[in-house]
Amino acid sequence: MSDRYLEQRISIKFCVKLNKSASETHHLLKEAYGDEVMSRARVFDWHKRFKEGREDIRDDARSGRPVTHRTDENIKKVKDLVCSNRQLTVRMMAEELNLDKETVRLILKENLNMRKVSAKVISGILKDEPKPRKLDFCSDLSKETRKNSSCVREKVRSSEACSHLQ
Repeated sequence: MSDRYLEQRISIKFCVKLNKSASETHHLLKEAYGDEVMSRARVFDWHKRFKEGREDIRDDARSGRPVTHRTDENIKKVKDLVCSNRQLTVRMMAEELNLDKETVRLILKENLNMRKVSAKVISGILKDEPKPRKLDFCSDLSKETRKNSSCVREKVRSSEACSHLQ
């Protein structure tokens, strides 16, 4: 919780002790905090809580699953899995590691600084490593295509010329 909101809750509690209404309290908070003020609904909610006898200014404990799946162990497992096969999808990794898809996605994005590029997860760490030497296949293919395209163009021209003669 932000210190800014804790400070405002203390102010709301103080206004309740001075018997200020929720509207007056909100107006005073707007004067004091300007654009940083809590929403009117939050001010009214906390005003009511303090008026009913609440003393604690901190949030109530919330139910729900705690963030325990983004452990160092799981981060290492995800990293090892990605390094072994970069073409795995988030769903495949989640199934393999028995984790939630969102957990795997957050580990990849926030913990491992990885991003998805054209169906492959590429690591910021891995992209700095030297790339394996590329085969000259692409350049050879490109040269052959350029050579053959001029032959093909020549044949097309000569066949067009022949078709005009017939």
